[in-house]
Amino acid sequence: MTGVPVQDQTSQDGRTAVVIGGGIVGISCALFLQRDGWTVTVIDPAEPGSPDQTSYGNAGSISSSSVMPTALPGVIKQVPKMLADPTGPLAIQWRYLPRLVPFLTSFLRYSSRENVEASGRAIAAMIHRVSDAYGILLEETGTREMVVPNGSLKVYKTDQSFAASAFERELLEKNDCRYDVLNEDEIRQLEPALQPIFKHAIFMPDSSTAVNPGRMVARFAEHFVAKGGTIVRGEARDVRFRDGTPRTVVTGAGDHEGDLIVLAAGAWSRELAAKLGARVLLEAERGYHVMLPKPPVMPNRFITFMDRKFATLPHEVGLRITSGVEYAKVDAPPDYRRIRSMIPFAQESIRDLDATEQSIWLGRRPTLPNSVPVISRSPKHDNVLLAFGHSHLGLTMGPATGQIIADLAAGRDSGIDLTPYRPDR
Repeated sequence: MTGVPVQDQTSQDGRTAVVIGGGIVGISCALFLQRDGWTVTVIDPAEPGSPDQTSYGNAGSISSSSVMPTALPGVIKQVPKMLADPTGPLAIQWRYLPRLVPFLTSFLRYSSRENVEASGRAIAAMIHRVSDAYGILLEETGTREMVVPNGSLKVYKTDQSFAASAFERELLEKNDCRYDVLNEDEIRQLEPALQPIFKHAIFMPDSSTAVNPGRMVARFAEHFVAKGGTIVRGEARDVRFRDGTPRTVVTGAGDHEGDLIVLAAGAWSRELAAKLGARVLLEAERGYHVMLPKPPVMPNRFITFMDRKFATLPHEVGLRITSGVEYAKVDAPPDYRRIRSMIPFAQESIRDLDATEQSIWLGRRPTLPNSVPVISRSPKHDNVLLAFGHSHLGLTMGPATGQIIADLAAGRDSGIDLTPYRPDR
C-alpha cells in the first residue's frame, strides 16, 4: 500500500460538510474531505470503532480479489438447500420475508452470467484503487502497523469444492486480480496452523489483513478530531431543506448544518437516502463473529474455508471466526446458533484450537442486490453525496470510497467511471 499523501487538490477552506455515519466508510470520507480543506462534522450514534459499529467486528480482510457478487448463476437452485441446513451460509427470518421480496427479486435478476460479470467489473474497479487510498490514510494516521500485507487464502478439502471455484478464477483473471493455486504441500508450508486436510488453495498475494479493524477505525477517528474535525454522538433522524436544498441534519443531539451532506450510514442509510432523492433496495445483511483464544500456532492471514463457508481472522486478541448471511430486520434480536455451529469445523481445520468462547457479536452489512455500492451524487441534490451499500467489502473499499467522495465534492475527475455506482443504475 504505497499511497503518497500529496495534496494538489482545490482547497475547500471555509466550506462545511456533514457526514452521516462514523464507520470505516464515513470516517474515510471525512478524512479525505478534511484533507481538501472542508470543515467536517461526523454524526453517528456509536463511537467510531466501538462494538456497536459494523466496522468493529468484520472479518478484517482488505481484499484484492473479492470480485464475486453474492448473486451468482444458479443461486436460485441452491437457496432451498442452504436454508434447510442449520449450519449453512444463508438464513432468513421468515417474518421479514414480505419486506425482502423486492430485494430478492432484484437479487435473482442480477444472478445472470452477464450481470454477474458486470457487477464483478464494478467491484474490481474499486478494489484496484484500494492500495493507494489505504496507503494515504495509514501514513497520515500513523497506523501502518495495523494492516499486514500478507495476502489471503481460500482452502478446499475436496476436488469437487475446488472445481466449483472455476468461475471465480475466471472472473479474477478477467479483472486482472492476481492469484496462485496451491497444492497440499504448499498449503502446509504457507499455513502450518492448518490441519493437513486441504487438497487445494487459492492464494491472493495482494490482499492484506487488518489485525484489529475496530481499533484501526478508532485511530482514524482520533486523527480526524486531532486535525480539527468534530464527531457528534447522535442518530441522524431527519434532514431539513432550505429553498429546496438539504441543509440541516437533525439529530437528538441537536441540528447540524452543512454546505455538503454525505450519507454513509451503512445499513441505516435506506430511509435517509429516499429523503435525499435516492430510492434503493438496501438491506441489512447481518453477519456474526465469535472470538476464540489464540491457538499455539496462529494462522498467518485471513483464511476462508470454502467447504463450510466460514473464515478466520488472526486478530490482535484472539482468533475471530466469521460466517454466513442472515436477512432480518436491522434491529431484530441476534441468533447466535449458526456462528456457534462453526466452532467444531474450525477445530477440525486448525491445530490445537481451544473452543472457549471469549466473545460473540452481531453486525449489519449494508447490501444491495448486485453487491455493488452506491458512490454517487444524489440524483436530485447536487450538495448530497451517497456512500453506502458496500456489503462484505466495507473495510476493503472504505478509503477508496472516501477518496472518490472528496473528488466529487471538489468537482474533480476521480479517474473511474461512476455509472455502475449510481443509485438509479
